[in-house]
Amino acid sequence: MATHNARAQERATQASGMSFAIGGVGMLVAVALMFVNGSQSFFQSYLTGFILPAGMALGSLALLMIQNVSGGYWGYVIRRPAEAAARTIPFVALMFLPLLLGLTDVYAFLPKEHAHNTPEAHLNLHSDHRLWPWADPNLEIEEHEKLILDEKKGYLNDTFFIIRSAIGFGLWTVMALGLNALARREDAQGWSPELKQSMQYIAAPGILVHSLIILFLSTDWSMSLQPVWYSTMYPVIFGFGQIISAMALQTAVFIYLRQGGEDLGSDLNKKITRDFGCYLLGFTIFWTYISFSQYLLIWSANLKEEVPYYIARSRGGWELLTLILGLGHFLIPFLILLLREVSRRADLLLKVSIYLLAVRFVDIYWQIRPAFDPGHWDIGIETVQDLAAFAGLTGIWLGLFFREVSRFGLYPENDPRKDTTPVHTVSDDVVIPGAAH
Repeated sequence: MATHNARAQERATQASGMSFAIGGVGMLVAVALMFVNGSQSFFQSYLTGFILPAGMALGSLALLMIQNVSGGYWGYVIRRPAEAAARTIPFVALMFLPLLLGLTDVYAFLPKEHAHNTPEAHLNLHSDHRLWPWADPNLEIEEHEKLILDEKKGYLNDTFFIIRSAIGFGLWTVMALGLNALARREDAQGWSPELKQSMQYIAAPGILVHSLIILFLSTDWSMSLQPVWYSTMYPVIFGFGQIISAMALQTAVFIYLRQGGEDLGSDLNKKITRDFGCYLLGFTIFWTYISFSQYLLIWSANLKEEVPYYIARSRGGWELLTLILGLGHFLIPFLILLLREVSRRADLLLKVSIYLLAVRFVDIYWQIRPAFDPGHWDIGIETVQDLAAFAGLTGIWLGLFFREVSRFGLYPENDPRKDTTPVHTVSDDVVIPGAAH
């Protein structure tokens, strides 16, 4: 085990250095392009790139709390990297701080003309002075839109926005550091029922608190970019997207850390990767269900406050990305993960996990970018800036995450699940009486 831990820590350290290098280059490119595209485009790219690394950290915290409540061997094997991801939440809060400048005149300190007179420009409100249109006191809007925004001013205002973000990150940090503190106590003193109960006292209500925070902050960060539009399903889609991102990350990290140092083809590891594959398949199906449910409800209601969301994403080039998302986030991973061999082979499951993280960014990009360019998308220099900001923020976060992973071993040594194995109703090594062979 000591040899395996040393090998895993070495690989984590290597991944940390590589991630920091990629992140640094990405951020330098994004900042350099700010002087070409204007500061507005930089803030838009920064927000787009921020959502995925934030989601991997927050989704990992959610998985950590779920496994503390539910148990199961899958939670034992991801516990260390999930704790590491949760410890990065204070840094995620620091990453969020530059976005608050989008509420001020700094948003337009390098002004650049942007075409808002396209045929589809009416599909969303535009502001050249604030990242979120509702924060612009001089926003020019039509009378019916003004009536809607006036009704939302009690919620959508700068002060309350900052307060909600501060409370959200504060609660996330308390839960993450609390669970990590109890984990360090377990390492030092050994497991006890009282210690397990203390973890559950944080995790059980923490799941509910986390869900409520996501309800508010998904509305703030993303849905309010289109302040006239609203959907009660959107926070569910946003929050569950974080769960998928975190599970894909944890699956990839589990396999990556053990390559070259542990037999990933052993019966035990095959059972573990099978569990991961089943989770990823189920999560993919559920994401499709809630995403299609939102579309179906908006399409059937056909309200003028709601349909612009999908119209903006089905014209002017966005329809190609919509098609790619439908095929790439559902059909392709669904068909691949249905194959039993994929979940039993760690090398294949690693590729699927990385692929899912990539399409998670496509989904986030599809949710956010059309708010700034409704009904118009092409691959140009602004797209390069989007990708650079994404690579920069994700690379820096992954660098910090892998650095935290390298601090401890592969498994919590005093966890009672250490001496157990995954239990499946029908396993690879179970012979069913009377079954054909």
